[in-house]
Amino acid sequence: MSSTSSLSVVLVGAGPTAVGVLDRLLAHAAGRPLEVHLVDPHPAGGGRVWRSAQSSLLWANSLARDITVLPDASSTVAGPVGAGTTLSQWAEQAGGALPGEVGAEARRLTPDTFPSRPLVNAYLGWVLDSLAGAPGLVLHRRATRVVDLVEHPGGVQVHLADGGRLDADAVVLAQGHLDRVPSAAEQALGEAACAAGLTHVPTGYTADLDLGALRPGEDVLVRGAGLAFVDLVTLLTGGRGGRFDEVGGRLVYRPSGREPVLHVGSRRGTPYRAKLGYPWAGPPVPLTYVTPDALTERFGDRPLDLRADLAPVIARELGRVAAAELFRAHPERVTMSWDAFAARYDATEDAADLWVEAVPDPADRFDVAALDRPLAGRRFADAEQLQHWVREHVRADLARAADPAYSQDQAVFTALLHCHGAIAGLVRAGRLTPRSEREDVGGWWMNFFSHLASGPPSPRLRELLALGEAGVVRFTGADTVVTLEAGRWVARSASTDEVTTATALVEARVPDVDLAATTDPLLTALLARGAAAPQGGRLHVDGDARLVGADGTASERVSAVGFWTSGAQVAAFARPGTDAPFFHQNDALAARLWASAQVDAVRAA
Repeated sequence: MSSTSSLSVVLVGAGPTAVGVLDRLLAHAAGRPLEVHLVDPHPAGGGRVWRSAQSSLLWANSLARDITVLPDASSTVAGPVGAGTTLSQWAEQAGGALPGEVGAEARRLTPDTFPSRPLVNAYLGWVLDSLAGAPGLVLHRRATRVVDLVEHPGGVQVHLADGGRLDADAVVLAQGHLDRVPSAAEQALGEAACAAGLTHVPTGYTADLDLGALRPGEDVLVRGAGLAFVDLVTLLTGGRGGRFDEVGGRLVYRPSGREPVLHVGSRRGTPYRAKLGYPWAGPPVPLTYVTPDALTERFGDRPLDLRADLAPVIARELGRVAAAELFRAHPERVTMSWDAFAARYDATEDAADLWVEAVPDPADRFDVAALDRPLAGRRFADAEQLQHWVREHVRADLARAADPAYSQDQAVFTALLHCHGAIAGLVRAGRLTPRSEREDVGGWWMNFFSHLASGPPSPRLRELLALGEAGVVRFTGADTVVTLEAGRWVARSASTDEVTTATALVEARVPDVDLAATTDPLLTALLARGAAAPQGGRLHVDGDARLVGADGTASERVSAVGFWTSGAQVAAFARPGTDAPFFHQNDALAARLWASAQVDAVRAA
């Protein structure tokens, strides 16, 4: 469009991913003119997920010191980086000037506090406002939706829901969570529930669900025990007027009387592990097996299956990392030298006997199967024994998560982040099989990663213990299966012979990604005429995040990033000091858009 080296971009979606992309566009601008349109019906900065108009009871599941969208000196991206201000640093510097409840929270925030989502929104708004003042940038914030776009040789014409049109050199799709119509199975389940006079709350973003149909004292089955479940519990307890009191060092729940009774089941049968609650200086243990060279040496250049090929390698990697930190930081708890252990570990695929020989205390040994499925093989005589076991399991997890004596857990956490980045790189390079890329990255891997590395804040699990002791939350066990029988929801599990019945069922998880079922008007329009195509249910993009059409051609001007694309599954926040994949994704995208702008300028000259 332009005869000079300038760039105009429409960012569809204005949440943290869009903010991160904008930062990298500015980093690569080098003084050249940049015009950006942020298009989102929700206020720019937080977008939908982090909008201020939601309960302050809902938190981020990362500590304030671990939240940033700005790269720091640890980042090896091509573009220049700044100081990388974290949320806690921002709150310390600017929080006192914020009004109302958010300001009060900012003033009492510490680096080890889990911030509310409205406070995260304020941080993102500050980042966006800081970027908006950059020289050469013209920034437009448009509170509407993109309903279609048409790519042409000179650029892209973007059609808005309010009737407006924008002309740009490039478009980046970064909508975040996508709504979708229910699947045929979900529709059938909802219709059967309605016919039986039962309540069924389908999958959705928890803060947007209508929970008014769940009555006080009603028995409610909850399918899912991850982060969506934690939000659900928060809204149905503290959100309905209940409160938690400290009594003799224990948390006690005081019901309001408006809570339902929640019976929680999942495949794992236990909540995600608590976020680790102590600082760790490291140093991080470098990956040994999950590196490009090591994987090529082991598997050659054939396509890789994440479950069959990589899961055992990842488990072995995490075990080696845990041992390295244990031997480094706690040598009094091992019986041999690190060199001797490492040599034998590297030479075997099954290190179970080596762990027993070298590490006397079973609590110090790394057992990925026990961590991933703690209820596997356990049976209980009745539901009360199961409740007691789960509560003790959560208590032990909380104690360990707060104890730096088990710093090997922090090393494993950091290694999981690096493994996540390695998998993102394999996706970008097209190294995974189509089935594995379609099913395992957003399925098995994200569940495993989230369980071990992205669980709820420790205070939430303390609350869960109090709710269990108050009889408000109960667990049904591992491999829970829910059916509709004789006018009731019925839950059975592998953990006990007892059966749980209820009159309501809540699907406590975000909807599975299925591009064909999306209600997003832009994606629907692009799919209808073949300008976009699904790949394994997700939006097909190539290794450079360019939109791929039905004919297999990659767009030169339209890109897409996010969990709902076939590209790397990159979190929309980054942990500082980790050279996070979030920054690499955004930096590579920004560099490519500026390179295309230079080509346009040469052609127009």
